[in-house]
Parts: sequence; structure tokens; C-alpha cells
Amino acid sequence: MSPYVKAIRKQPQPHYHPCRSPEAAAAARRCVEREVAALRRVRGHPHVVGLLDVLATRSTVYLVLELARGGSVLSALDGRGGGHYDEPAARRLFAQLASAVAHAHSLGVFHRDVKPENLLLDERGDLRFTDFGLSAFTDADQHLGATDGLAATHCGSPAYVAPEILLKWRYDAGKADVWSCGVVLFVLTAGYLPFNDGNLMAMYRKICAAKFQCPKWCSPELRSLIGRMLVPEPDTHIKIGEIFDHPWFQQDGSLSSFGMIQAMELNAFDIIGFASGCDLSGLIGPLPDRVRFVVPGADSRSDLDRVEKLGQEEGLVVRRKEEEWCGGVHVEATSGKFTAYVRVSLLPKKMLMIEAERYIGSENPKFWHQLQIGNLFVRK
Repeated sequence: MSPYVKAIRKQPQPHYHPCRSPEAAAAARRCVEREVAALRRVRGHPHVVGLLDVLATRSTVYLVLELARGGSVLSALDGRGGGHYDEPAARRLFAQLASAVAHAHSLGVFHRDVKPENLLLDERGDLRFTDFGLSAFTDADQHLGATDGLAATHCGSPAYVAPEILLKWRYDAGKADVWSCGVVLFVLTAGYLPFNDGNLMAMYRKICAAKFQCPKWCSPELRSLIGRMLVPEPDTHIKIGEIFDHPWFQQDGSLSSFGMIQAMELNAFDIIGFASGCDLSGLIGPLPDRVRFVVPGADSRSDLDRVEKLGQEEGLVVRRKEEEWCGGVHVEATSGKFTAYVRVSLLPKKMLMIEAERYIGSENPKFWHQLQIGNLFVRK
């Protein structure tokens, strides 16, 4: 895929922003920093625009990104005769979006601006998720704004934001992303916004009441899925990991589970190299900055117990989280600017995908030297 360069001025020019305050300029810089941090963390997913390089001059930061030649989904909708996708085409694109969002959430990245303008298409018509400048993170350096894991910053595009954001509640950024995905699914299949109104306050009232009506051509299964995503109470709507089990995704038999989506993201080398025999001898030793491999089913929780214990012995802050979307477990260890995670995810046919990565900071504590794959993941 060809590169695309996104240029961001460090200090906006006065004739462009005559009233731009130092605080606004600082916020713009933080936006760039968030986008770079998010793209580095979620790299490698087939439906996320890849960050190839970051360059900077005294006045401008250049992000070198993968080029999606097909333009945005919004432009594609405008160019379609009926103004919307049929359900099989929408199902394919939405599956790719949900896969990318679930991947980002599993790594502690919450987009907070999911909308068709930020969904690009490559030359094959596959979706590429982009523009992570408003992202929130769950780790200590890029926290959500509170120790309870709830976000406080009110951001996003008005027509796509969740009711809890409009009501200025502290909110779960992951659940807010699911709401926005529901609005996107409606737009893909209807061709217009579910809560559209010329009066902004009237639109906000419709959003907070989740007052919308699907067009007559939507199937009952599609109506059901949209209805489960666009629920005003965030604790009651469908979770990102449950979307692929909904009947709407079972209609053509091509997307039987999220696990199948995950499995398709692994290349042949991953599976052939580790599935037969599970020879880990070449991997015994300190971990590189990032590693991913597949092994036959083992006891993921006992493996993660060892990671958790090692981190605690080294004085790191260790967080362990069950990941419903992939049936796996995630352990994150943090110390100052150092953050590492180990994640074990379930795949079809009783396989496990194991990922370990150091993704923040330049320090290299004893924990990372002691964390050895051969010692952590042993065949039972």
C-alpha cells in the first residue's frame, strides 16, 4: 500500500487562527501525540490505517500513513445510486469496523470519533479505520481522566455521540464507541442519520431518548442489532464482542464468530510455525519489543498468573482484565513510563493466540528481561 503524508502544524499560523490561545495550541499538540500513540499501539490490524513513520520540522509534524485510495465511506455513500449499502455489503464493512474497534479496545484504545468520514476504503473496497486524534487510553500516561476508568472529556461529532456524553456524565469510552458504531450501521443501511434534525437541541433530545425509526427495507435482524446498540442506557446495550454472535451476522454463514475474524488476521507463518508441535525452543529468552504467535490450547489463566506474579514481585502496577470479546485474558504491567502487556486470546479449533508487547517508554526494567516465553507458556 502506498504512503500518505498527513501534515500538522505545531503552531497554527496567525492568519488562519487569529484568536488561537496557547491552551488551544497545546490541545492540538496533545491530539497529535494521542494519534501517534494510538496508531502505534493498534498497528498490524488489517482494517486500521497503518502509521509508517513520524517526521517533524520546527513548525510541522508529518505522519506518514498508509494510503487508502478508495476515499471515505461517506463519499462512497454519496456516490451510490440509492444512497445506502444493501445488507450483505453493509455486513461486510461493518464486520471490518467492529473487528478494528474490538482490537483497539483490547489494547486500551478508545476512538471516540467513529463516523463515516473516519472510515476509509482501500483499492479492494476493504475498510480502513483512521483518525485516532481524539482517542482515550486506559494506561497511566494517557488516562481517561479519572482513576475509575471513566472518561470526562466531551468530544466527538454531534450526530454520532452517545447520550451520556451529551448529558455530560462521566462515561465508559468503550460503550460510547459502540453507540457510535450503531449510528454508523444505521447510516450504512439507511443512507441518512437516525437522529437528524435541523435544530441542534432537537437532535440532542432525539439522541438522548434514542428516538429513531429504521427504513422499511431493513430486515428484522438488522433492526434488532441497531436497536441493541442504540440504547440510551449505556450499561444495557450490546457489547462489542457480542455483535458477531447476533443473528444478523449469521444470515449468510460467512461470519460465524469474532474468533473467525481474528483467525483470518493471522498469516500462514504464524499458524504453521507454531500450531504443529509447538516448538518454543527458539523463543526462549528475553522478549523483543513485540511478539505474537499461536499455540495449541493451554491453560491461559495459569499462564497469566505467572505474568501477574512476576510483575508484582518487581513492584509494577499490574492490572488483569477478562476480555469477553475474544474469550481471553489480558495482563498489563506499568511502572513510570514503562508499560507492557501479555494477552492470551481464544481462537477456533482450541488454539490460543499469545501476544506480548512493551509499548510505552524507553526504560527496560528487570521485569521485561525475566519475562521469557518458554517459561510462561508450557504445553500441558
